[in-house]
Amino acid sequence: MKEWGRIKDNTIRGADPMFLFRTLKSRKYMQHLLLSFSMSAVGLLAVFSFLYYGFAKELVLGVQKQSNEKILSQIEYNINYLNEIVRHIAIMMSFDKSMVYLMNAREPDPVTKFQTLRMLDTVADSTSFVDSIAVYNGTGGRFYFGGSGAWSRTNRSRLQEMILQQLRRTDHSPSGKLVPMKTDEDSPNVDLFSFFVLDGHPTQNAAPNAVIVNIRPQWIFDNISRLNEMTDREDVIVVLDENGRVLASHNGDAGTDEEEWRRLAALSWTDAVAADGKWTLRKHEGRSYFVSAASIGPNDWKIVRILSYDKVMGRVASFKTISLILFAVALVAALALSAAVASRLYRPIDKLTELFSRHSSHADSRSAPRSEREEKPDETGPPIRDEINYISGIYKIALDELQAAYRKERRNRQIASDYYLRCWMTDSEAMTPEEMRECAAAFPRLFVRERNKETVVWRLAVLSPDSPDASSRTPLREELYRFAMCNIVEETLARSYPVHVLDMKNEFAVAIVRMPSGIAGSEELKADLKQAIDVCRQYYGRTFSASIGSPLSDPKLASRAYQEGVQQLMYRLAFGRGSVIAREDVAANLDRQDAAIPPDWEKKLSEAIRSKDPKAIDAVLDRWFAAIAAFPYDYMTFSVQQIVLIVRQTLREPAFSAANHSVGLQTLGAKVIRSDTLAEMRAHIGRFLERLCAAELTPQKDRNRMIVDAVKEYVEKNAQDPNLSLQSAAAYFKMSPAYVGRIFKQCEGTSVGDYINGHRLELARDMLLGSDWSVKEIADYYGFSNSNYFITLFKKKYGMTPKEFRMSATFGGKSPDLSPN
Repeated sequence: MKEWGRIKDNTIRGADPMFLFRTLKSRKYMQHLLLSFSMSAVGLLAVFSFLYYGFAKELVLGVQKQSNEKILSQIEYNINYLNEIVRHIAIMMSFDKSMVYLMNAREPDPVTKFQTLRMLDTVADSTSFVDSIAVYNGTGGRFYFGGSGAWSRTNRSRLQEMILQQLRRTDHSPSGKLVPMKTDEDSPNVDLFSFFVLDGHPTQNAAPNAVIVNIRPQWIFDNISRLNEMTDREDVIVVLDENGRVLASHNGDAGTDEEEWRRLAALSWTDAVAADGKWTLRKHEGRSYFVSAASIGPNDWKIVRILSYDKVMGRVASFKTISLILFAVALVAALALSAAVASRLYRPIDKLTELFSRHSSHADSRSAPRSEREEKPDETGPPIRDEINYISGIYKIALDELQAAYRKERRNRQIASDYYLRCWMTDSEAMTPEEMRECAAAFPRLFVRERNKETVVWRLAVLSPDSPDASSRTPLREELYRFAMCNIVEETLARSYPVHVLDMKNEFAVAIVRMPSGIAGSEELKADLKQAIDVCRQYYGRTFSASIGSPLSDPKLASRAYQEGVQQLMYRLAFGRGSVIAREDVAANLDRQDAAIPPDWEKKLSEAIRSKDPKAIDAVLDRWFAAIAAFPYDYMTFSVQQIVLIVRQTLREPAFSAANHSVGLQTLGAKVIRSDTLAEMRAHIGRFLERLCAAELTPQKDRNRMIVDAVKEYVEKNAQDPNLSLQSAAAYFKMSPAYVGRIFKQCEGTSVGDYINGHRLELARDMLLGSDWSVKEIADYYGFSNSNYFITLFKKKYGMTPKEFRMSATFGGKSPDLSPN
């Protein structure tokens, strides 16, 4: 950290011409500040510039869109209004009696005809946009025209042909709407718009009678031109019919030739039909245009307005230029301001760094040049990347040391507290008042009195882990399981009582429970302990047993209550694994004085064995073990050994000479002694005698069992070998695969291949719970030919796929049911 001092001296003296660069280079945190301020300012300026440009663009587009909608709405209104006036004129003429006469008379009266034509001329000439009015007589196939329109007089014959074409159309009727009339289909504009009112068919094949009002198209053209000139002379407005043909248009001063804007109109026709009234962007020959359309209801026309994108957005170009200029100016100002602010904010950091460097125990190791300290961090201190990192590193080291000291102190206090509590459990009568006060101070929730100064009442629950049975699946070390057991019990009981679970550092643990006032029974406590046992079984596949002592109010009697609890717990032999034994459960055993088996029972057992009658043997054994379960603990194992001795004595008779030398008989006593419960002892003796009755205890049977056990051990040791099979196992033992397979099937009831797959699936199941390997990796690791085959076997055995099994265990908070289907 001396580098900061040297740089400051150079700054004051000005001796180093590169002092500014050196200062900035050495002060990493100042670089971070300057870079952060600069990038923040640049980012904000860029964002606001883009937002400003985008807002201006949207504003211009919005104004243009509103203007466009107004123009199209006005044109639509004018055309609809014209259509309404023409419709009224046509309907009025069709209802006139003289017109009806003229349409239906085969040879009309000359006077009436003359008067009617004069009336037609008057009506047609009185309206500026009406070019002529025609009456068609379907009976005589004649036309009668009124009006002085120049186009109708000049093109009378062509007009009659077009009217007849419309009247004779069968696809749809021209009545009720303006029909465009064009003598030249290539012309961009129409010659006339005709409105038809039909009056019926005089004969079956003749064209219908009709009144036709012909409208000059110049009125529509002029109307569009005037509205367009009010907004922009360079826009293109086109009126299209339902088939997309151009009816009327205005090109303004856009400089677009007729052919080009007709192509634009055709280009916009699809959008005009699909998105009526919408503002869309279309491209044509490399240029972009804004296109909008509006419908004219009764005529099925479309009004399309086309604007150049460049012309519309040209109004925004000035905003873009101004944004760039403002961005550049603001960027320079932001850089200068960032440098000033960063320098001012860095001053306290600089002082704090110098302070830490002077008083830190690692100051000498920091005296090397900064470049060296960055490349090679101090072996005893934190790595230096910048000043804040250095300060936080020193602080973290101090904090870690403080926390380590606190943990050590807390651990030492816990050791001392547990020592006093163990003394209370093992030798409470010899504890001094001072030691009792220390014990009460360490565990105030266990010793505090209620507000009414009543006596504290405790109950002791002595706990002992059960030995793992064959179904245990969690290879948890004994000390870890004891720790987990104590935590689970304490957490479960703490929901209802003040409690502390103490590991006695032998095979037992003690749950010291301060009972609430008014609760004297043990049922509630027993239920909570059974719940804790179920939790251990679900998570670890193991259980523990517990005994509940009588209520205790005198602390001097704690060691006596602990010893009684240990004595009660010994009756786990009768109640089995995972049992909770209260005082009242074993009171009869403890109070019993006689514990002897009647002599005639021994004779009955020997006779049952000689008869090889399984039912008689089971009945005698059930009677023996029912009686043993009521004995005091000290007599239980002795009585079971008495059964083993009777079996041995009976099998020494000549009739059982083969069984007398069997391995099963030689190991029966050891199996019984190692059993944890009377039920297991009963099972070992019962299986032995059952095999005896089935004449299975022969040297050959023992040899078959040894073969099966050897094959099973070989499978368990080589489960990861992908070539593991019946053939490889038989070859290893130099036996025939057929012979080994037959012996294995007889003894185990399953084939060697099924046993291999079952054992691998159990290993894979445990790996799914205890690792993050993928399903394919686990399948490959345990020698399955492919992952699909592994998934099929797993689902067949456990009822779910490996992925479902892992998800169920992960999200369900516990392992799912592992019993095979």
